[in-house]
Amino acid sequence: MELHWGWFIVIYLFLGGLGAGAYLTSFAAGKGWLGNSPALQRVGYYISAPVVAFGTLLLVFDLGQGLKKPWLLIGLLANPRSVMTWGVYILACFISVGLVVAYFSLRKREVPKGLLYFGAILALATGTYTGLLLAVTKAVPIWNTYLMPVLFVVSALSTGLSSSSLLSYLIEKGKKTDERKVCKIHFGLVGAEIILLVIFFGTMLSGLHGAVGVQSAKMILSGSIAVTFWILLVGGGLVIPLIVFVNNYKKLMQYKIRGQVKLDLVPDMSQAEETAVASEEPDCTRSMLTVDTGVIIGGFILRYVMIFAALPLWNGILQ
Repeated sequence: MELHWGWFIVIYLFLGGLGAGAYLTSFAAGKGWLGNSPALQRVGYYISAPVVAFGTLLLVFDLGQGLKKPWLLIGLLANPRSVMTWGVYILACFISVGLVVAYFSLRKREVPKGLLYFGAILALATGTYTGLLLAVTKAVPIWNTYLMPVLFVVSALSTGLSSSSLLSYLIEKGKKTDERKVCKIHFGLVGAEIILLVIFFGTMLSGLHGAVGVQSAKMILSGSIAVTFWILLVGGGLVIPLIVFVNNYKKLMQYKIRGQVKLDLVPDMSQAEETAVASEEPDCTRSMLTVDTGVIIGGFILRYVMIFAALPLWNGILQ
């Protein structure tokens, strides 16, 4: 006997994380934490609120069963002890603030700093909430772990950065992104996600979360959804991107070192010579866009396997 939250929940968890991560990507780019990347400074703001709003609409239809039982949602708003109630208010505030920030960005007007920081806090809360929503469900051992919100936040940052990178290339093509810095951040996020998954499955298989937790973990690793997990998440969403990010970072660092050496040796280099040095920079755009797509797909598959491998405690009792 299995407990299923359906595809609406999978899509909501994915979009909620992606939207939160996209906002934080633009916030980080605006602070210079992603190097000189003007292409990323606005794109995340454009998509964050609409993406989260659409995901929230799916959540509302799932929890309230569409328009059949709207009173379920009214009751949800009046229960301050419920994590879902917290989430409703967090999501509503983030969507509202995100839309205002997006408006300022689209109009190319300076966004008030207080509003930007408040949106960043709400974005982090939104990404955390998508994992916390599962973690507080004691009846499902594979969800009921503090690692779940941490894993979902890291994945949200990763998918948010990848989606913003893809869209910035399409929408603001020609505005340079600091690929060396972006590769470094990507490497850290993907590497952290791999470590968290190893710890997560190690904990589940150890039996610390009971026989049902072991059963859920085996379903993902070697059971009915193992092929999807290993190919789309581990392979296409983590390992291959990690290799590409490391390789691109090395190439870009080598270019930077060679360029700096040339500038040091020829301090009075002409404009034409400086342009020639700049033209030697390796073009990593195609490989970056490809693995960014893989990271986004992997983020979706992470939510998919966590939802569809969810076995409740009574599953062990009935067998």
